[in-house]
Amino acid sequence: MNSSHFHYSTNATFVGSSSGFHQILAITLMTIKVLLNSVGLLLNCLLLYMIIQNYQKLHKTFSILLTYTLINDCLISVTLLLTIKRIIQCHETLAMVFFGPCTLISTSFCHALDAVHLHALQNWILSQILLIGFRTAMLSSAQSFLSVKRTIFFCLLAWTPGLVSLVLHVTYKFSRPHLLELIHRCYDENFSFTSISGYESFYNSPLPFTIFMLLVPNIPHYFLVYCFRHKQNHDLKRRTMSMTTLKMHTTLRKVSTMKAFLPLFLLADVLIYFFCQLEFLPPQFIEYFLGTISSSINILNPVIAMCCFRPYRKMIKEYYRLIISKFSSHPKVMFLEGSSDEVVNL
Repeated sequence: MNSSHFHYSTNATFVGSSSGFHQILAITLMTIKVLLNSVGLLLNCLLLYMIIQNYQKLHKTFSILLTYTLINDCLISVTLLLTIKRIIQCHETLAMVFFGPCTLISTSFCHALDAVHLHALQNWILSQILLIGFRTAMLSSAQSFLSVKRTIFFCLLAWTPGLVSLVLHVTYKFSRPHLLELIHRCYDENFSFTSISGYESFYNSPLPFTIFMLLVPNIPHYFLVYCFRHKQNHDLKRRTMSMTTLKMHTTLRKVSTMKAFLPLFLLADVLIYFFCQLEFLPPQFIEYFLGTISSSINILNPVIAMCCFRPYRKMIKEYYRLIISKFSSHPKVMFLEGSSDEVVNL
């Protein structure tokens, strides 16, 4: 065994019989990833429930856009929880070893779920463009252009590139014996009895297209963020602005700043894989950290919406009061008259 082979194999111990620091680190990060996605799934489902239950009282266009984002969040969490994969890179070869419930059905099913996971990630970044575009339009003369039908059309349009990627990943053909042979160049673990799939060559796979779709949308997203903040700064200089409008702009500025950082979590994952593929970073960065950083998105995205947008924050308070009222002799009404007026502060 040469020195480079020994370097890879001693750091790849999540499945193998050896133990040590790297195995503990892998299990710890995998546990953190599962916990983050579990909490994120619960929060996204809660926010989806609130939107569906009170759709008539909320801004319909914004609710559709936010629902589109939350559905992608839920898909990301569900697919990751069902697959619970370990990612292995050996030069241009990328393999996934699955440990989740999907292995009870078949490896092909796990591979399809992993393709759905990548599909949801691409849709998520495009949904962020739609959200920041909506908020920019609400502050400009383009507000009249917004409608429910146009919003649904834009959501379907944003869904199309991810669908192309999904088809490419699901229909990708690989030879499992050849894939195992390629992985064993760097790992001396026995993967013969594990659920494994992957891509024999990075350059002859859908992965370059996926990376392209995760990187390029960041350009229009941050361009719209700049336009949004520029429009806000212009409006804040108006002396005739009321205190209510000023408060709305202040809230929107905070929300836009926080949400502008969310794609960076996903961008960090993409850059980790990219630099590992170029061998600027050791492959253990992919194995241990890919997906762990971006899992924070599934929690932060619904939390920002529930805490910063007044309609959803008011719902949380009313749900809390409803729960408290069940233990008192005077139950409270869920939504009081005038609750729907809060939507103007989106």
